[in-house]
Amino acid sequence: MTAYRLTWLIVAPLVLLWSMQQAWKRSGGISYLRQRLGFCRIDAAQARVWFHAASVGEVRLVAPLITAALQKNVLLTCNTPDAYRLAQERWGTRLTIRYCPLDFVWSVKALLRAVQPKCLFIAETEIWPELYRQCHNAQIPIHIVNGRISDKTHRAAFPIKAFLRDALKNVTMVWARSDDERQRFIDLGCPAERVANSGSLKMGRITLDGLPDHPMNGRPYSLAVSTHPNEDMIVARAWREATDTHLLVLIPRHPQRGSAIAALLEAEGFTVSRRSDTGRPTPDTEIYIADTIGEVDAFCAHAELVFVGGSMVPHGGHNVFEAAARGKPIIVGRHTHNFADEVAYLRDRDAIQIVDTEAELAAQWRRTKSDDTYREALIAATLKAYAELPDRQAEYIARVRHAIDEHSAV
Repeated sequence: MTAYRLTWLIVAPLVLLWSMQQAWKRSGGISYLRQRLGFCRIDAAQARVWFHAASVGEVRLVAPLITAALQKNVLLTCNTPDAYRLAQERWGTRLTIRYCPLDFVWSVKALLRAVQPKCLFIAETEIWPELYRQCHNAQIPIHIVNGRISDKTHRAAFPIKAFLRDALKNVTMVWARSDDERQRFIDLGCPAERVANSGSLKMGRITLDGLPDHPMNGRPYSLAVSTHPNEDMIVARAWREATDTHLLVLIPRHPQRGSAIAALLEAEGFTVSRRSDTGRPTPDTEIYIADTIGEVDAFCAHAELVFVGGSMVPHGGHNVFEAAARGKPIIVGRHTHNFADEVAYLRDRDAIQIVDTEAELAAQWRRTKSDDTYREALIAATLKAYAELPDRQAEYIARVRHAIDEHSAV
């Protein structure tokens, strides 16, 4: 750990500058800085089961597990202001929400002293050597939920792999999402007996809360969700080329980009409204930017079709099952490597359309909107494919509850 701690001390000025930039850019405020440095007060009696979900995607992923554990006094930590705000909107005061401390020894120890958790559940890929070491020293079991290792991490150079190996020795259990991911954890030094292929939590049915209210008061619209920089304009031009007469609702992956997206689209001649400004689109609005948190399902539920972003640019895509759960025609680009299994599952059942270029996106959009028979076939295929998914949420909830009971986290 000495080498790792020295490395963190060396990069500390850069880390602090980055943290200040994030606090300003993403509207995290002074509380973001204080909590990331370990300066936060938490009533230990109110936070005995600890979940860590770094960003919005991870919060959505483990939300059913958190909800199932609420009676056990839960702490949820996040890394980003967007994830923090989503958690606040979803659970309010029913659990304690804080930013996870940066991986300095003093900040990690400060949080552990304040919380005194009985167990920790980490979503997917957050491997922090100091955090893992201090949890091990405090006899706090660590469970990695839906564990995965990125290609970049798997190919990391020696110093990074050495740090990861030291961290993974302290893990109690990794519930990996596939056999390949299980092997990657083992390759990085996690003891084989502590890694199980538990299946992908994303490859399962999502618990829905009934049909939400129509967010556009009945006005028809097409939806582009989780878009990224350089992708918003691709989608907007394809929508225009497809001569879609319905409103285009665009939900950026990071809501704070709303004003910048609006400026770009208006410069291209589009009539734009933002949810954070007007609440509702005007009658002449062509593109409506839903730059808010926690409304993806409501917009998916009533959309005519759904384009899932992060896929026309090399980001890796996003969860396609949110749209599939609502039985929508789904279009994605070819950059879906972060959700390869999910996309392949729908593709093999003719329940998703994959395009490569802006022109192909426009053509697929036009066909889906204009050909009723084709659209109905897509909807039927999507509903059938989704219904055949396993109930992975129930399986993971059972694992989490067993782990909590085993470690007497009450």
